[in-house]
Amino acid sequence: MKILVLGGTQFSGRAFVEQACGAGHEITVLHRSPADPGLPSSVRRLIGDRDPKIGDGLGEIQKLIDTGERFDAVVDMCGYVPRVVMASCELLKDACDMYLFISTISVYPRYGNLESPDEDSKLIDLKDKAVEEINGETYGGLKVLCEQIVTGYFGGNSCIVRPTVIAGPNDPTDRITWWTRMLGTQDRVIFPKEPCGLAGFIDARDLAAFFQHCIEQHIFGIFNAVGPEIGLGLRSFIERTHKALDSKSELVEIDPARLKELGVNPWADIPTWIPENGQSMYRISCKRAVEAGLTMRPLEDTMRDVRAWDVGRGEPELTAGISAQRMQEVLEKS
Repeated sequence: MKILVLGGTQFSGRAFVEQACGAGHEITVLHRSPADPGLPSSVRRLIGDRDPKIGDGLGEIQKLIDTGERFDAVVDMCGYVPRVVMASCELLKDACDMYLFISTISVYPRYGNLESPDEDSKLIDLKDKAVEEINGETYGGLKVLCEQIVTGYFGGNSCIVRPTVIAGPNDPTDRITWWTRMLGTQDRVIFPKEPCGLAGFIDARDLAAFFQHCIEQHIFGIFNAVGPEIGLGLRSFIERTHKALDSKSELVEIDPARLKELGVNPWADIPTWIPENGQSMYRISCKRAVEAGLTMRPLEDTMRDVRAWDVGRGEPELTAGISAQRMQEVLEKS
């Protein structure tokens, strides 16, 4: 199959490109940087920004369309602003058979802690629909608007995937990597005492495999891609990761109230841990995606692979979580 990927040089996009090439598909990738991203040699690279106000990336695609080329599927990995997504849809509406858009579970508002949102649940309604600044307040609402544009152009020929936190090798966020680093290098590691809620993520490689499955099997619709297990507790996630890595770290429980007093916050300082009013994020249903063919590897496999990748890259400074030094200071005060 001939597949056009918008983005695709990082993380889950890279995983998809590598897997699709391995399956024998013809992959064209539009990306911004002229530097070689290290993708398989069979990938046809188009260079340019897809935002018409910034660059002429879509013009590179137009050249292919003008020669009569069309695609079996388009995979939109980097659609964040409705105006930009609309420009891509307008260009490709008659040049592809399927448009697969990567959205996010952030399209759902915060539901009650015992609710399990599914694909038909209420979505965020962004008040200022002209805003283009992407931040914590606008990200989910902008994705909702982007989804609406995709379905407006492609209708039943669209596939929208809403991933949760993504983990795995090549993760630029380091949210899950933080746990493997701390458990792999520190004598003592803090974690919040119960009740500390749930945990969740999806491996980028499993997510990419689902993209490919949907394209190959012509599966359309909207799907939540969450995992790795329903009802996974944060404590269980930590203890199983500890065991999977054969970690020698001592796990030190600290009351959440005490952590707050010490300036240690959920998510920002201890990744994966989220406040009580956000726990619905880990209760989102993935039944529809699983029935459609989403499969997920054991969390132990992901955590071991992440640790090996982090060691292999030389363990650079992490972009998420409190530093090891700060954690030791907290331990001394606790």
